Amino acid sequence: MFESAWSSPSTNNIKVLNDRVVSHIDLREATLLSDTHPNAVWLADMYRGGAVITADSSLGEDERVRLLNEHTAEVMKKMSPDLVIHTGGVRLAATGGMEFLRRYMKRRASLADASVEPVQFDQILADDYYGIVHGTFRTSRGDWTWTRVGMGAWRFKDGLAVEHWELSDGPTWDEFFLAGDPESFTGSAQEFWTSGS
Repeated sequence: MFESAWSSPSTNNIKVLNDRVVSHIDLREATLLSDTHPNAVWLADMYRGGAVITADSSLGEDERVRLLNEHTAEVMKKMSPDLVIHTGGVRLAATGGMEFLRRYMKRRASLADASVEPVQFDQILADDYYGIVHGTFRTSRGDWTWTRVGMGAWRFKDGLAVEHWELSDGPTWDEFFLAGDPESFTGSAQEFWTSGS
C-alpha cells in the first residue's frame, strides 16, 4: 500500500503531497535566521548599544550610568516579565525568572571589575523563534582578565524574548566567579547568585 501510494499516486495524494511540500517550504522560509530580522536587530541593539555606551571614553561616570539605565529600560520592553535565564557555568549553572535575573546581574557585577564586557560580535542572527549572538567577551577582576569566545541563545514568543542561555566555558566561568567571592561558598548555584542581593 505504501509503495503503490508513492509509485502511482492519485490526484488527491499528489495534492496532499504538494500541500505538505509547500507548507514545509513556507515554514522554512519563515524561520531562516538572518541579521535583518526584527529580533536580530533588537539583539544587536541590546548588545552593541550597551557596548558603545560602556566604551565611550568621552562620557563621565554619571552620564554613562544614566545612558546605560535608559538603554536597559528600552531593552527590557521586549523581554517577557516571565523571562527565564540559564546562567553560564557548571557548578554555578542556575535557572531562574526575572527577579532572579535582576539579582544575578547585580551579584555577577559585584564579583568582577567588568562583569561581561563585549569585545567583538561575529554574528547576531534571529528568526521569529530563536536568536543567537556569537562574539568575544571579556570579564576582569584585579589582575585576572578572562577573554573568551561565547554565545548567547535566545527564544522568542509572540514578539518577546522569553528565554536566554549563556553559553561559555563552564569550568572557567565557575572558577572565575567563585574566586571573586570573599567567602568559601558551599550552597546551590541559585543561592550563590542571589546571596547579598
